[in-house]
Amino acid sequence: MMEPFHPTKYKKPKLPKKNWVLDGAKGRKPRVIRSLCMGQGELEQRNNILQKKYDLLKKKEVMFDEYDTKDAKLVVIAFGIAARIALSAVKELRRDGKKVGLLRPVTLFPFPERQLVSLSGKGRRFIVVEMNAGQMVEDVRLAVNGKSEVLFYGRPGGAVFNPEELYSKIKAAYNKKT
Repeated sequence: MMEPFHPTKYKKPKLPKKNWVLDGAKGRKPRVIRSLCMGQGELEQRNNILQKKYDLLKKKEVMFDEYDTKDAKLVVIAFGIAARIALSAVKELRRDGKKVGLLRPVTLFPFPERQLVSLSGKGRRFIVVEMNAGQMVEDVRLAVNGKSEVLFYGRPGGAVFNPEELYSKIKAAYNKKT
């Protein structure tokens, strides 16, 4: 979506003097800002607590949608607008008799690793479709861990693909010989 932009003249506000700023200590005593003050072993303890929290999130908070992945020979992985467009292409390919499915991560953190692991192998391939240069494809490759081939199609720079374009890219990936 687009809407008009009407800039307003910027007026720099008057701000109070910053007695905390780190500006080279010219003519004054040096200042130190610390964001983390911990004793021996406390950082490791804190990281262990965070790791347990992340593990719990991975078990309980992963959100994703699946479309026809059970019998799919090729699974499209896409999120956001790319997933909406990919779903149209996947439905059309299904009508043409191609066993193609879609997995759409709703949350990118935690990432649906376990779901990808369960889909990987079994002669199945993946194609990651993104509207960028490939920010999620590495996550998919890590999750699949070499059990399946992972292909990529992306359009960086704000270019939006259409269902016909994705249809042909996904169909080519489906027909690709391994």
